[in-house]
Amino acid sequence: MTALTEQDIQRKMRAVAHAIAQQELEGLKVPAATVADLHRVARGEIETDEVIRNIYRRLQNVPLLR
Repeated sequence: MTALTEQDIQRKMRAVAHAIAQQELEGLKVPAATVADLHRVARGEIETDEVIRNIYRRLQNVPLLR
């Protein structure tokens, strides 16, 4: 993973904020754990595939994901 500049991190944090706002406009609530994961992605701490795995793990008992 390449090092991110502060400008990169700020741009990614704005993208996360916009994505969350879009979900809220649709009437959906993004779980706090997912928001935290997305912030970690924006800071370059984890990759998006880890976020997806975390979502599936947290929602493993939801019938739609089986």
